[in-house]
Amino acid sequence: MEHAVPARILLVDDNPVVLFKVAHVLSGAGYTVIEAKTGSEGLALARSEHPDLILLDVRLPDINGIEVCRRLKASPETSRLFVVMLSEKETSAESQAGGLEAGADSYIARPIENRELIARIQAMLRIQQAESALRVAQAELEHRVAERTAELSQANAALRAMSLRLVEVQEKERRFVAHELHDQLGQTLTGLKLVLEMSLKPTNPAQAESFAEALRLIDDLMERIRRLSVDLRPHMLDDLGLVPALEWHFRRFGKQTGIQVQLKRTATFNRLPAPIETAAYRIVQEALTNVARHSGAKEADVRLWAGDERLRVQVQDRGKGFHAEQALAARNSTGLAGMRERAELLGGEFTLESSPGSGTLITVELPLPATGEWEPALSGAGI
Repeated sequence: MEHAVPARILLVDDNPVVLFKVAHVLSGAGYTVIEAKTGSEGLALARSEHPDLILLDVRLPDINGIEVCRRLKASPETSRLFVVMLSEKETSAESQAGGLEAGADSYIARPIENRELIARIQAMLRIQQAESALRVAQAELEHRVAERTAELSQANAALRAMSLRLVEVQEKERRFVAHELHDQLGQTLTGLKLVLEMSLKPTNPAQAESFAEALRLIDDLMERIRRLSVDLRPHMLDDLGLVPALEWHFRRFGKQTGIQVQLKRTATFNRLPAPIETAAYRIVQEALTNVARHSGAKEADVRLWAGDERLRVQVQDRGKGFHAEQALAARNSTGLAGMRERAELLGGEFTLESSPGSGTLITVELPLPATGEWEPALSGAGI
């Protein structure tokens, strides 16, 4: 036999002669036979014994065999049991179709030779065994997939936390270097200029010209240091918050590029968590840099609004535009990738809309703390 443990077959038939003969044949073939004389008894034994196969007579005294089969297949507890309909009288094609439509796995018309009956039962048990093994393999595969998914989820969470931490460290280092440049090196150069102006007195035109050139070089160096400090981390972002920092950046950006940026907002709000303010500022900064480099536009709009525990930021220009999908897929599109990464690290969303000749719209949504308190705007244009 193919089964290490004899297969258990539930035989349901109200005819005691047939029940005895079939049970004798099955027992002689090495199977364990469980007998039932009514449909109700068959249903109860199917639920309690969970046989490997059910041989079910169509005509039963209480419940029709087809109805018994239908109930077995409808119950999650017994739906996977293999049911073979047996009948000596209901042998027409229509009767067999009715049994199969009720969920029977096979239909055997009697009379049938013992050898053929055993062969069919063996074939059905092989199918049942294969399906059982397949279900076990599928369950094991699903378990492995679930474990692997959980591992990947944990790894992604750890990677996201590490990336977020790296961004925080980077901004902290930017803040420190900007402070050192502005407060230390800037003050040193200011002191140097004062010392030169107080201690050196040119005595001829040549010395006066050299002295003036030295002062100009110091002024130029001080301006370079100031710009570098601001580019690294604007003090206004830390001191006053997102909106004042953006308004200051727009004025500076306009002087540098000739591009006028209009800020539109529906509301102003209390200070946000530092990571949110930093991400929003950097995303707008990078988006405007792309406008200056690639769009050819002379104007840009920046929109800010908060609600539903989310901060939404939009940057739009009406310049050349480009193929958005190709740009996002390109490995060299570090600016777009950086904006998207900043948004996703905070659990936000990044959307890019653009096409050649239609300008570009970047939309970012960042989650806000549920305890944030928003105040109505006192000024600012509506969207």
